[in-house]
Amino acid sequence: MYSDKDGMATKQSQAVYDRSIRRLLFVTSLLSWLGFVAAVLNGEYTGNNLHDLVSLDEASFLSLGQFLWPILSFHSFALHWKESPAKTYAAGLRGSLLSVLIIFSKLPASVDSAKPVFALSLTSLQLATSFLLAIVQTLFPRRPDVFDPDGRPVDFERTSSAFRRFSMHWCTTALDLAGRPVALDELPVLNYLTRAKSQPLIALTLPKSATWDLILAERYLGFAKQWTLMFIRSILTFVSPYCVMRLLKSLEDSNGRTDDAWIWLIGIGISSTCLSVLNYHLIWIQWSEMAIPVRAQLTMSIFQKALRRKDSKDQKKDPDSKAVSYKAEPVNLISSDTIALSQFTAMNYIIPSSFARFFFAMLFLLRLLGWQSTLVGLIFTALFVPVHTYLIQQHKATQRDLTAARDKKTKAITEALHALRQIKFSALEEQWEEHIETFRQEEIKQLRRSLTARNIRAVWNIVAPFIVTASSISAYAYLRGAIAPSVIFPMIQVLPWLEGTLGFVPIVFLNYFGARTHASRMDEFLRRPEQEQILSHISSGSVSFQRASFAWPSDETKGEPNQEKLVASINRFSLHDVNLNFPTGELSVISGKTGSGKSLLLAAIIGEVDLLEGRINAPPKTGGYSVAFVSQNPWLQNATLKDNILFSSPFDKERYEKVLAACALLPDLAALPKGDETQIGLRGVKLSGGQRIRLAFARALYSNAQLLVLDDIFSALDSHVSKEIFNSLKGELGNGRTRILVTHHVSLCLPKTKYIVRIENNTISYAGDPESIEGRLDVDEAEATVPQSATEVQLEDLPDEKSVIRPTAKTVKSLQARTDMKVYKGYFIAAGGLGFFLVYVLGLVSKRLLNAGTTWLLGRINSTHRPEGVVTRLENPEGNNVSLQYFYLYLLSSLLAIILKFLFNLHVFSGTIRATRVLFRQITSTILRMPLQWLDSNPIGEMLKRFTADTTRVDELLVNLSEFADSFVALMIVIALGLYASIYTSFLTVALLLWCTYTTRTYLKAISMVKRGDAIPTADILEHFTSSAAGISTIRAFGAVEESMKQMRKHVDRVSAANRHFWIFNRWVGLQMSFAGILFALGTGVILLLSKSVIDTSLFGFSLTFSMGFSSAMFKAVDRFGALETFMDATGAVIEYTKLKKEDQGGHEFPKDWPSKGEVEVNGLNVAYSADLPLVLKDVSFAVKAEKNTLGIVGRTGSGKSSLTLSLLRLLEPRNGCILIDGIDISTIKLQALRSRIAFIPQDPVLFSGTVRSNLDYFKRIPEEKLNRAIRRVSLLGDEKVGLFTLDSPISAGGTNMSQGQRQLLCLARVLIKNPKIIILDEATSAVDNKTDLLIQDTIKKEFSGTLIVVAHRLRTIAQFDQVMVMSDGKVAEIGPPAQLLGNRGLFFDLVQDSQDREFLMGMILK
Repeated sequence: MYSDKDGMATKQSQAVYDRSIRRLLFVTSLLSWLGFVAAVLNGEYTGNNLHDLVSLDEASFLSLGQFLWPILSFHSFALHWKESPAKTYAAGLRGSLLSVLIIFSKLPASVDSAKPVFALSLTSLQLATSFLLAIVQTLFPRRPDVFDPDGRPVDFERTSSAFRRFSMHWCTTALDLAGRPVALDELPVLNYLTRAKSQPLIALTLPKSATWDLILAERYLGFAKQWTLMFIRSILTFVSPYCVMRLLKSLEDSNGRTDDAWIWLIGIGISSTCLSVLNYHLIWIQWSEMAIPVRAQLTMSIFQKALRRKDSKDQKKDPDSKAVSYKAEPVNLISSDTIALSQFTAMNYIIPSSFARFFFAMLFLLRLLGWQSTLVGLIFTALFVPVHTYLIQQHKATQRDLTAARDKKTKAITEALHALRQIKFSALEEQWEEHIETFRQEEIKQLRRSLTARNIRAVWNIVAPFIVTASSISAYAYLRGAIAPSVIFPMIQVLPWLEGTLGFVPIVFLNYFGARTHASRMDEFLRRPEQEQILSHISSGSVSFQRASFAWPSDETKGEPNQEKLVASINRFSLHDVNLNFPTGELSVISGKTGSGKSLLLAAIIGEVDLLEGRINAPPKTGGYSVAFVSQNPWLQNATLKDNILFSSPFDKERYEKVLAACALLPDLAALPKGDETQIGLRGVKLSGGQRIRLAFARALYSNAQLLVLDDIFSALDSHVSKEIFNSLKGELGNGRTRILVTHHVSLCLPKTKYIVRIENNTISYAGDPESIEGRLDVDEAEATVPQSATEVQLEDLPDEKSVIRPTAKTVKSLQARTDMKVYKGYFIAAGGLGFFLVYVLGLVSKRLLNAGTTWLLGRINSTHRPEGVVTRLENPEGNNVSLQYFYLYLLSSLLAIILKFLFNLHVFSGTIRATRVLFRQITSTILRMPLQWLDSNPIGEMLKRFTADTTRVDELLVNLSEFADSFVALMIVIALGLYASIYTSFLTVALLLWCTYTTRTYLKAISMVKRGDAIPTADILEHFTSSAAGISTIRAFGAVEESMKQMRKHVDRVSAANRHFWIFNRWVGLQMSFAGILFALGTGVILLLSKSVIDTSLFGFSLTFSMGFSSAMFKAVDRFGALETFMDATGAVIEYTKLKKEDQGGHEFPKDWPSKGEVEVNGLNVAYSADLPLVLKDVSFAVKAEKNTLGIVGRTGSGKSSLTLSLLRLLEPRNGCILIDGIDISTIKLQALRSRIAFIPQDPVLFSGTVRSNLDYFKRIPEEKLNRAIRRVSLLGDEKVGLFTLDSPISAGGTNMSQGQRQLLCLARVLIKNPKIIILDEATSAVDNKTDLLIQDTIKKEFSGTLIVVAHRLRTIAQFDQVMVMSDGKVAEIGPPAQLLGNRGLFFDLVQDSQDREFLMGMILK
């Protein structure tokens, strides 16, 4: 059975191949021996003939076929014994070449013979058999169809015959599949050479090594192949114009006789066919062998580097002193730089091609016009090069400014989308809308400059060829006194090439320097420091520190110190003089106050720090998962719940079920619609905070790691669940493992702890036996039940997966916007309405008709001073005046075309600005005011795509629509000329149009599927990259780097498959259009030559020139329509977002001092997340009076506490009941007024990238003294070296350089600055230590006189409140003063008894 690197053949494919190759070999042998016998019978092997051959004169040389026939016959015989299909294929190509040589050796004798070439004779029999042999041997398949291990067929290019390969018909199977349509994974898979796994990864280990140099060294054969084909193509480019020149010249010189014209018409057909096949093959390999593999290589190299580089916490400051995270940079490299650089590797040959084409164009023009006229055209062309360069530089500059403006807008939008909850909680929609609009206005300003520069450049691209052509024609006519069609029409083809070539050179070189810039950006990233191996591995598996000092990783490399590095080093937070020895196989606990460095110590254990001095001993992180790490914010994959637990470990059913039970996940699985096969979304977005923690812990327990490193796993759990998790940690699955745990839950863990570590003042204050420290533990630190985290709303609080609002059929329809005329209507209404549309259509048609008329007038310029006998309709005594009139009309028509082009572009660009401004403002307003359920159920990435990529396409839509419409009108003009010329050309036009229509429909169906299929894996690459970057510490700790690489290779291969099929379908349709154009040109020429009327050379040249433009016009129209679909899909998606149903913003206005008392009354409240879901709040009633204005809300997980807080802000609308604040029903109040006057801090702290100052006062309206006082109140103001902050301290995106507790405290500082009448805290201090929590509560009570409503699991937080409300199953179970509830011995009493510090709590409550 055949097999190679691509895959293996099946029995069926092998049998099909064997049958096919046997038939072809039989036919080859039969034809070769038939030709040999014909040569023998023709007397070519007599003694005289052999003697003539030995004499080596010209005639004997032409009889070379006498030797070739025996060689070919025995060659065909030897084909039956070839060892492999590949060798048979190669031998078939050699046999085909021998057959072509026989044809060339026999053809001259046949032409010189008195008999016709195709007369029946032994010589004609040899010609026929050799021609058939040349074809048949190109039909040999290269190998059987092969399949990958999963049974999917491998790409057919390396399987198909040479004929199918070069005619590009090998893709028709995939084309038919894609047109059905099917999923991308059902198309043939990549061959070995294109797969990501086969691409060499780039690692810049040497100082002078560079990405571009390595690519050039590794792929030099591919570059050489491109350049060779390019050189051949440059020569063939000028063969067709030469044949046109000779054809027209023969018509002029033959007085209407057309004998020689037929030969040149056939030459046009052959040269055009060869050029088309070569051109499309070159364009195909530039993508298949260069761009696609290089992009895969670059993507995998950057991803590998991202998995190896330091997880740095460094921040850089922009001009606005806002921090920018490094983590965004590699994403930009993958999403843009890899594409730009790979595209340049595909099109690098254009640089030498430009010079080669220029050289051959000069030779052709010298032959056509003579050196004087050529020199005139060349002088003007050379003069225009600086103008070209200047305009291109200006356009590039405006593009850079536009890109910079878009980056700033994207940054603002990204921050807004990530903070949408906080924006809605604080009623900041209008401020953020205006804030985003300021960036958008700057973008529109730069867009207008860019469009203006594009307009000037587009007009110049018409002016320059016009001046060059007019000057050359004038010079030729002045010197020769006449100009014939045989000169004009070839010149029309060649002069724009010459001018365009020189004009394109600056573009290519700018692209070259741009590619070097992209490469240098990659070089900078690939040279960044990698995480060094700082751990000393020991076989015992113990963990110990010996006089170690360490800090968070920094990207600062070693070298000459400077002031900036010195300051950064001084302010760097670190732990020093650490001496620890964790007992093997036991539980160790690390404690300390918020921000003391507990997570830093865990990072040191897994080797994710910069070791400043000393030694750290730890087990090696190898593929055996010797270390399992659970971070404070658990990292999860966007996969099923089961896959997250397994994490590529073998499935053990018994162990798996034990893990589920130990982590209390069985009730959660029962509630999920697909159980453990449920997709949890990016970063576990479909799960609550507690579920995410337990899932990450389950992954650690399931692994075979002997070292478990756990960071605050109880922070998202109530006391009951915390006990279950702790029991599993000390139970069967955890017993015998080394477990190192950071927690505030010290009293829970103390009885089973063998080793305890206390961190204070950047060092270890105690390490040893828990019994020795137990009496010294401060009561406030003894237990820190850290309640549920940012998004813990449980299954009852969150809508289940059935309620999640995903794109419905209506949304999907919007993505098929090209079939919906409402999208076009909506866009043109935004662009200016009916008047704009009518002017647009009129200008489009007028512009294209003027261009056609200009070409026709140029063809009519003809002098009466022509060689004698030439027949023309323009011959009359006033011939010169007629020609001069046509020349003036040509100048006038060209000038009008230039003016119309300029005015039309201005009209298009003005409509573009209007439409993009209106649609962007609408989508911004809509998204900022969407209901909370919609925001929670739609991915941020999808929303960000609407604001960035889709909006950018809206900016370009009208330009692309104009390009398509222009191509379509041009095609219609060519078709109209074909229909008008004669009845025969009408039939030919209709037949070819039907063929092209069928081909186009097939192509558009397939290309639509591929484009849709490309979007998903592209998003998967970015998602996997950002997800892996966020969890790099977890991935490296588990030793899962190679598994992550494997997943990325899978995503990259899917993108490569989509791109590969896109380009082969594109090249296939282009080649079909070229063949149609060649047939149209040849058919037109044949019909005109067969015409019985006198042939007007000018009319013939005009008709032939336009007919030769049929293929390019058809292909441009089809190709640009395919591109237009993408833009219309994006526009449809944007318009669809503008029609979404927003929150009702209506209501009454109320006095500025409302609420003045802060009284809250809830009556019979029933709330559900949507109409088809059960109630999460059931008949809830309570009241908070002004004299007793503190209310604590407690309850088990899933009791409905967070749902109640959301209802107080109308983020959830009630089905029944009402909420009154100061006696006013909040449903009658405007949302903005309600939310702006209530301060709400949710579970999840939201921070922006920037500084502490910008997070407290984003719009810069509050005095510095007030800001400092606020962060002092929450105990954050202080020296950065000890983990505190100043107003200018940088904050990374999401606040990743702060601990969870510090992020919560900073959000609390925001509220203290606002000083509202009502504050709602939803677990806002869950991640801080007890001492800090009590300090914060005391601060709020002293400086805040309004109503305080606090949701808490930590009972000490609300122990001294006026009222406590206990919730259960969405209902109010009991409410009253804490002491009263304790005496009632109800649910509150049970909660107190279950707490680890019940004695302390009872003392606080009863005091």
